[in-house]
Amino acid sequence: MEEIEKKYVVLDVETNGRSSLNDDLLSVSIYKPDDNKMFNRFLPLELAPSVYTTCFNGITKKMLKGATPFSQEEIDKMIEDFELDKRTILTYGDLDERFIKNYLKRKKLKGYEKMNFYNFKHDIISSSFAGNVTKDNLCRIYGIDNVKEVHSGENDCLLEWQLFKKIYGKKLLVTGNNVFELNNDYIIPASYLSRYNNFKYCFDDFPKFEYTVRRVKSFVIKTNRIRKFDTNISGVTIEHLINTMLNVKKIDSLKFLIENKRKLKYIGRLPSIYYEIPTIFNNDGTITAIREEDKEIVKEINKSTEELKKRIAPVIEYIKTSIFKNKEILSQELVISNDKKVLALCDLSNEKSVLEIKTYSLKMEKMKYQLYYESNGRNCYVMTIDWDRTHKKITFIISKVNFKLKEDKTTKKESLITKKNDEITEKKDLSNKKENILTQKEDLSTNKKEKIIKKENTNTKKKDKIIKNESANTKKEDRFTKKEDLSIKKEINKNENIIQPEKNYNDNMKCKYIEFIGFDKSLKALVKLHCKKCNKTWKTTYQYGLEIKECPFCNGKTNHKSNKIKKEN
Repeated sequence: MEEIEKKYVVLDVETNGRSSLNDDLLSVSIYKPDDNKMFNRFLPLELAPSVYTTCFNGITKKMLKGATPFSQEEIDKMIEDFELDKRTILTYGDLDERFIKNYLKRKKLKGYEKMNFYNFKHDIISSSFAGNVTKDNLCRIYGIDNVKEVHSGENDCLLEWQLFKKIYGKKLLVTGNNVFELNNDYIIPASYLSRYNNFKYCFDDFPKFEYTVRRVKSFVIKTNRIRKFDTNISGVTIEHLINTMLNVKKIDSLKFLIENKRKLKYIGRLPSIYYEIPTIFNNDGTITAIREEDKEIVKEINKSTEELKKRIAPVIEYIKTSIFKNKEILSQELVISNDKKVLALCDLSNEKSVLEIKTYSLKMEKMKYQLYYESNGRNCYVMTIDWDRTHKKITFIISKVNFKLKEDKTTKKESLITKKNDEITEKKDLSNKKENILTQKEDLSTNKKEKIIKKENTNTKKKDKIIKNESANTKKEDRFTKKEDLSIKKEINKNENIIQPEKNYNDNMKCKYIEFIGFDKSLKALVKLHCKKCNKTWKTTYQYGLEIKECPFCNGKTNHKSNKIKKEN
């Protein structure tokens, strides 16, 4: 074993009650195991006139006479001498730490903030109702001497240190008054997670989930003939009655449960604080006493069961039809978790639903793990029984429970990071997509522009071609015109009188040729003539071989063209 003596000190207090706010702190004891140094200090009564716990701790009012409260100097010295700011302070239970904390707070003394307490009762897994898991009982099981009926702070410190060394590095499981040493091979019953304390201090990987509870049905039975007995026998007999009336199929998992229990190391048995009644279950829902001294109370229990049987039919019918849909119902079905760490025995179940029966009011926070593992993904129901002795009635309440797994902080953080990264990636993808769309649009725009330019180029080419063609046509026309002009000139030149009017002009001719104008629409040559008699000019067509015509003005034969010429003049 590693040298733990230098890592710990043990602290124990004696008090005048269990309330750290309303009861006096009577004494403080500290034990330092590496050098066996002991500190013990009485404190005065301040909140009560007398000592009420003498039978437990042996402290009397006389013993406290002359005691003074702690000063800041004493607290500082105590912390220094016992290294309370450096070592872990061991306690059995949380009462010691609560009283130290609230005493220093009430007195406005500093020092608690430097202390590190460890309640090693957290290493003992037991039922919250197990009042027999005391330091004295465990010391007796381990054979630790000097256990006394009347406690003192000094002796308790020594006992606690010996007990801590026995269970150091281990976890104990107390079930059915038997004490076992827990190990990783043992599959933990889910009912222990609900009923027993301290599992949360032993395991870090319990599933984290949220739950909702919705009441779906309630049945009220009014009678003064049904009794609730002081032991747990009432719950046991009611469950047996319901199983009988439902004609359930019981699953025998005893062999597996025994083998599982054998994985634990047996330490010893604690004395029972309850009166237990061993019984035999009968097929008609009643029970039979095993011991002679229990026969009278079992007779009373069976009377109450018979009365309940007459009135519970609507409850049975609802369970059969609404919860299990008239399908076969199993009792004590064994469910093992996927990680092989937890097992559950279901009160009633089938492939679709599970129903847990509790003969007390619903305390969901304590039952949540048991119901979660039992349901194993199925519809989960719980039936609780509310006993109202004042109004002589019993209410059966059926509720539906829904579970939703929660992510742990690390997973949630990773999930958030992943989600954020995904969002960033999506944004990048979206940005890239937008860029691609813009690029595509730009490409389309460029393509369109290129097409337009190409089209314009084509049109320009076409235009150029047309212009070229027009130019060619013009050239052809020019060539044709030139040809025509040359031809006409040649034809005109044939008549010496027209080509050279000045030279051939004589008084015998009435008109003379002035110039060649061009062609009309029918490509006939147009010439301009002048009348020397009336001194007027006009144009007319030239006929081959035709001599100069007579003046239309002199002959009174003016036409539209002649008028135009006249106007021009």
